[in-house]
Amino acid sequence: MIDRVVIALLFVALCFVLIERVSCPPVALAASAQLTSFSAERAMKHVLAIAQRPHPIGSAEHDRVRDYLVAQLSNLGLGPQIQNATGVGTRYADAGRVQNILARMPGSQKGGPAVLLVAHYDSVEAGPGAADDSAGIAAILETIRALRAGAPLMHDVIVLFTDGEESDMLGAAAFVREHPWAKDAAMVLNFEARGTSGRSLMFETGPSNLDTTRVLRTVPGVTAGSLFTTIYRTMPNDTDLSELGLLGTPALNFAFGDGADRYHTSHDDVAHLNVGSLQHHGQQALALARAFANGPLPRRRTGDAVFFDFPGVGLVVYSEKWAIPLALLAAALTLVVIMGSRREATRFGRDAVLGATATVGAVVLSAAAAYLAGLILSLLHATLPWGGAPAWSPLYWAAVALLSLVISTASYVVLRRRGSVNGLHAGALLAWTLLSLATAAIVPGSSYLFTWPTLVVALAALFPDGRGLLTTKGIAMCIAALVTAAMLIPIAYLIGAVFLGVTAAGGIITAAIIALIAWLLMPLLEILCDGARWSTPLICTAAALVLVGIGALTVRASDVHPVPSMLIYAIDADSLDAWLASRASTARADAWTRTSLGLFTQGPEWIAHMFLYPTAIVARRVPFLPLPQPTIDILSDSTTRDGRQLSLRVQAAADATMLGIRVTGASVISAAIDGRAVDTTRYRLRTQEWALRYWAPSDAGALLNLTVPAGSTPTLEIIARSPGVPTLPG
Repeated sequence: MIDRVVIALLFVALCFVLIERVSCPPVALAASAQLTSFSAERAMKHVLAIAQRPHPIGSAEHDRVRDYLVAQLSNLGLGPQIQNATGVGTRYADAGRVQNILARMPGSQKGGPAVLLVAHYDSVEAGPGAADDSAGIAAILETIRALRAGAPLMHDVIVLFTDGEESDMLGAAAFVREHPWAKDAAMVLNFEARGTSGRSLMFETGPSNLDTTRVLRTVPGVTAGSLFTTIYRTMPNDTDLSELGLLGTPALNFAFGDGADRYHTSHDDVAHLNVGSLQHHGQQALALARAFANGPLPRRRTGDAVFFDFPGVGLVVYSEKWAIPLALLAAALTLVVIMGSRREATRFGRDAVLGATATVGAVVLSAAAAYLAGLILSLLHATLPWGGAPAWSPLYWAAVALLSLVISTASYVVLRRRGSVNGLHAGALLAWTLLSLATAAIVPGSSYLFTWPTLVVALAALFPDGRGLLTTKGIAMCIAALVTAAMLIPIAYLIGAVFLGVTAAGGIITAAIIALIAWLLMPLLEILCDGARWSTPLICTAAALVLVGIGALTVRASDVHPVPSMLIYAIDADSLDAWLASRASTARADAWTRTSLGLFTQGPEWIAHMFLYPTAIVARRVPFLPLPQPTIDILSDSTTRDGRQLSLRVQAAADATMLGIRVTGASVISAAIDGRAVDTTRYRLRTQEWALRYWAPSDAGALLNLTVPAGSTPTLEIIARSPGVPTLPG
């Protein structure tokens, strides 16, 4: 009984410590810190100046922020410049007028390859962007100040404050395509945010990251993992690095993501920005800028790395070439364990098959249960009068983890009555070994999650059997559990409670990880379940229900945990049709949106084009107001052997922030906007009709050149988007 209590309490305490380690940023340094150090308190004065109000691309507030940044770079002794250009995105169908801000701090070897520090200075229309990305801007300004206060660097440092990142990386695209300094960028450091708190995670790299992660290893307090890089490369998410990646240079991308429910809302403000997150941003920016600017540039080309941060060790880095040998070593140790256990147990083969099957089954059942739990939690808070966002609740994350533990311990209790501990454990080790080998061969960047736990647990299993914790095998297994938890619990928390959400894929992944851990550490599960007793799964069930009850009462919509809302007033100038509309998902989650819409229906299909990305909508018909309409002027129309050539000028009212252009009735062979070719080969989203969003249009509008098949008659649909909803009659 004492052993069971000790294991449970130690494991809970260990999980708490590990989660705190990856979620709490460092303490912010005061303004009195050494001039050569990064001080978040000094940097915060820039956040206070920038994030006063929303400053989206093309707005008057955007111009105020631009002027402030130019003045600050001048005060630092740099000669800032503004790159005025039309940025044309290569990942999404976007273009627009941008004003990038650039400055160059010369090193002792002036000109030539340089370190590029990047953050974007525009915000979304909904919020002031204190975290996204005023914190990144402030981190770079304070980094430059600290660099200027120290010894001269060997290589230049280029500052790039991009415009139009929130409009799909338009400023970064313009820099890559047109600016002469783009060819000098030999190392790129980008700073972003996907929340308002947490540690600044290095989540994405450029090509050949073994060299850059070895440099990253020299920076204290790094939070990083090649798992995140591997996952991010497959996800439809983007930052400026998605466009800067076309340079083909080594790169590191940083972001903090806790407080994701405040991301892109009015609550991304100074009051909710964690100053420690800014400190973590900045101390990494400063250390890496010094390291790379004083090192060889261009960097040596290497392969990719497997890397992860481990408590007390720091960042562990090794070449991906070692992934398969290490997985084979784990497989060899597992084979030794199986052969040794086989001689000691009858019906060993059957027990091993049961263990492997149960491991897989527990993962599948836990993932399915987490999916259902996510649906129930979402429905629960949609019906509660105080609402709330269950996806980002640590309480619900813990409840999902306990749910997985319920399934794992219950399955163990059932099978333990039929099989031996060694046989079942051998089967679990075999399942882990297969995962290790598969990931090492297919996605080596994530192989460490399975290879190292398999290695240490297999080593522990080689010790002679003994009952209780205070035996050689018991102590060895506890050490193996410590290593396994240190590698997997933080990953499960970051994925589940910070980046993906408990009620979505994050909960499913969390449950799968907990089930895998439980079966890998089966000898400890044997002690925890006291052989084959039901008390452990019942206690876990009760604990999960208690957490759900606490969450239902405490997870509420508030300034700290806002619920997003969105309304648009959409009119069809041809039919004089007018609707008040919102995303269906927003209307389900937000009472204010539902009240504002009143009695709503699905709405006509054309309204969906008013939103930035494909979405289900709900709408209510409202009175038509005679608002200013966009116009199209045909400048020329001719036919050549390449097709019908159309030159058009598209204009909107002065307050329009975006022009949407869609072509139907004919395919578009080629297109150019403001004289710049539109390249669709890298688009993430493919549509049947050609479309383009043009941001921050000037009074003169946009010049659009289209080539369509000869003899075709295309139809152009123009959308003008302006901020705010007009006052409606009634």
